[in-house]
Amino acid sequence: MFVPLEKYRAILAGKKRTKLQENRDELDTKISEAQKHLEHCNLCEWRCGVNRHQSLGRCGVSDKPSIASVFLHFGEESILVPSLTVFFHGCNFKCVFCQNWDISQNSGNQYVPPDVLARILNSHKKAKNINWVGGEPTPSIPYMLQVMKHIHGNIPQIWNSNMYLTPEAMGLILPFIDVYLTDFKYGNDECAYKYSKIRNYFSVVSRNHKMAYDHGEIIVRHLILPGHLECCTYQVIDWVADNIPDAALNLMAQYRPEYKAYDYPELRRRITKDEYMAAYRYAKRRGLYLIDEQIWLEYINSL
Repeated sequence: MFVPLEKYRAILAGKKRTKLQENRDELDTKISEAQKHLEHCNLCEWRCGVNRHQSLGRCGVSDKPSIASVFLHFGEESILVPSLTVFFHGCNFKCVFCQNWDISQNSGNQYVPPDVLARILNSHKKAKNINWVGGEPTPSIPYMLQVMKHIHGNIPQIWNSNMYLTPEAMGLILPFIDVYLTDFKYGNDECAYKYSKIRNYFSVVSRNHKMAYDHGEIIVRHLILPGHLECCTYQVIDWVADNIPDAALNLMAQYRPEYKAYDYPELRRRITKDEYMAAYRYAKRRGLYLIDEQIWLEYINSL
């Protein structure tokens, strides 16, 4: 029987080394490369070119990222918890239904020096992993790599992202990330622009999912939006089945109208049980491994 995240499980069992441990000798070079991006930022596919030493990028992040919170998270996928999450302020998306809009749409002012954050992370002995999230962690890659330089132990690194990175940015993190916890929101560019103000979404995000799949292990999250089975959910499921079939898929049912969602009549409701079950059956027919499927089935049946 296929079991996803085999290497991640082996790391937790003490049978394998993390990619950070294996490739630690690459860190200084990658840190130097990452710092150059701050002078003319092209870490995400906006390629805004801002000198982030002098001003904020399109994402709202300077050269000194703001830390919104650091804590042991018990609400992630069951295989990941407890997950030591580092939440950054700022994001390169403008999702109208964002459930973390107070973080993602806020630049913040809580800079923590990399060695200080590393000491905090090293002090948590019960965490299964370190989980870099936001907002969106992409603008903070230069900082994240500096923190990694001070991280001790054989603890897996999780990249929790919307995956709108440039290939250059992907190259900075590929040597060090064990599990990609990705957010594959849309099955087409039209919905991506309408709800997140992002261009060329599908080609960029699918490219980066393939790069992640080729270099690490991956959990693909897809939040089912009301009325978006045909245009988004089925398209994402098909792409995953055809291109990264050994990825674990998390079909998420917890959409609720947040932030600016009420400005869009079609987003003013939660999804129905019928919508979730249709997506679930479709993914099963495509042969995908659904992570935490019993949890979601119990949740949707409780509504």
